[in-house]
Amino acid sequence: MVGAGSCQINAIKKIKEMGHKVIAADYNSWTEGKEIADVSVVADAFDEEAIYLCAKEHHVDGILTVGTDQPVFIVNRVSERLNLPHFLNTQTALWVTNKKEMKHRFNQFKIPTAPFAVVGHSFGSSALMHLKPPYVIKPIDSQGQRGIFKVDSIDEIRSRFEAVIRHSRTSEILVEQYYDNDEVTVSGWVTKGRLSIFTITDRVTFPSDAKIGVCIAHRFPSVHQKTYGDKIVALTEHICNRFDIDEGPIYFQYLIGDKGIWVNEIACRLGGAYEDVTIPYVTGVDVLSHNINQCYDASQTFKGYEYKSDKRPYSTQLFFCKPGKVVSMTPVSKLKEKPYILDAGYNFKMGDTIGQLENASQRAGYFIVTGENEMEVEENIMKAYALLYFQDEQGENLVIRYDEALSLNHSITL
Repeated sequence: MVGAGSCQINAIKKIKEMGHKVIAADYNSWTEGKEIADVSVVADAFDEEAIYLCAKEHHVDGILTVGTDQPVFIVNRVSERLNLPHFLNTQTALWVTNKKEMKHRFNQFKIPTAPFAVVGHSFGSSALMHLKPPYVIKPIDSQGQRGIFKVDSIDEIRSRFEAVIRHSRTSEILVEQYYDNDEVTVSGWVTKGRLSIFTITDRVTFPSDAKIGVCIAHRFPSVHQKTYGDKIVALTEHICNRFDIDEGPIYFQYLIGDKGIWVNEIACRLGGAYEDVTIPYVTGVDVLSHNINQCYDASQTFKGYEYKSDKRPYSTQLFFCKPGKVVSMTPVSKLKEKPYILDAGYNFKMGDTIGQLENASQRAGYFIVTGENEMEVEENIMKAYALLYFQDEQGENLVIRYDEALSLNHSITL
């Protein structure tokens, strides 16, 4: 398992349940994922040679990652070198993990996306003449909304350049023209070039002027299903064809605004919003087991699924907290015992200090809410937040509720 953080824990547990031995590798000396793995190795998930030597030393039968974008290239590259099963060829793996390569391919095949430029530290203003402010600036090869900012001027791009580049392994950044939008995420699987879509969800984020792109919830079904559902399916199939995605999981993010659907970015992995729980809930498909099986046995294939948008509604709440030291918290078991909560988990424990909210890596935890209909789901979300507390030393509840997150603005300090 390349990566051993919160997004990989369920997969590590599943691999062990299936009777296999798990070697967890990332740059951390300790994580919860490493604690439950059979073997843990300090090897940076972005370091191809380190992951290669680790896999070779332990004579592994398969290499995988879930819930995280950037290690996808390393997983496929190392698997190719060791002649192990893998979903993507090296070129496709680069296209879906490097935003510069990805955006150029969008343009090459006229796939709708935000106008953009790739610039270095000493860029001239003429490089951005084709873009209108405001802009979105982001690293070319990062994840978790690290180093992403919405800015109003070229001068502000220059002043933020170092804050972006520190999250990258390159000397360039991506500058996009901002598009006022709702975000929609597609989860699916490709088998021998044939696409199966599992869910189309609304990816609800903090307001863009506060923390652009940081997700606070996934909602199924999408409010855009009726108007854009067929177009989303067709566009997803088109992208898979043009990017030579013939096998394995997909996780595509779209932007819907007054100019229609634009593609934000694409990934070839299971989502990081606990889709290993929600996809089986909606479809009955144990997608995590399929992912694991096909990473060590190329003869196993997914037989396909017919997408249905009228299945059980849910909301995955990805909650954050204000800064402070956690001295007491709702036991996660108290949330899980509620019939309307499908699953829940925390990324902090009592005694931890929560820092300033910068990006998705500060997520405090999650819970998945169900209901008979969408109105009941909304009611159950508020019931869950009424139970949830992370208290500091002054007795203040640090949890930012869903309704508070939706109205957050840049003037609020977290």
